Amino acid sequence: MIAVLAALAVGFLSAFLPFTPAEPYLIAAVATTGAPPVALGLAAATGQTAGKVLIFLAARGAIRSAWLQRRLTKRRPAAPGRLGRFLARLVAALDRPRQSTGILLASAITGFPPLLAASVYLGRTPMHPLTFAATCLLGRAIRFVTIAFAPHLAGH
Repeated sequence: MIAVLAALAVGFLSAFLPFTPAEPYLIAAVATTGAPPVALGLAAATGQTAGKVLIFLAARGAIRSAWLQRRLTKRRPAAPGRLGRFLARLVAALDRPRQSTGILLASAITGFPPLLAASVYLGRTPMHPLTFAATCLLGRAIRFVTIAFAPHLAGH
């Protein structure tokens, strides 16, 4: 039970601090405590989703500020070449509700684009917070439960 609560806390902390990933904790906790991988993965996913929802909502509130709106409307230089074109297509897709949900799910499962960046960016879109939370939770649950099973797959 302590390992599961710790997974929740580590997941929440890792939502804000990318250098504190939940994945190593999950692998170590399964390998050393015998805690159920599904429970650990779901706890970490729940904690991280709670943190990402806070980031999403904070970004949504910050973007509504008049000062930040003026800063965002200034023209930013584009990245050069292929990278610039790829990033422009990614941003355009994030602005479309149907595509943004799929990109968020992919981000939550794979980490690309980084979930922290996606959370902040999606805060400026019309995505409903419940859609954001459910999609993030589903993706993170898939990722963390899969990772929590790694010690079992390695023969431990």
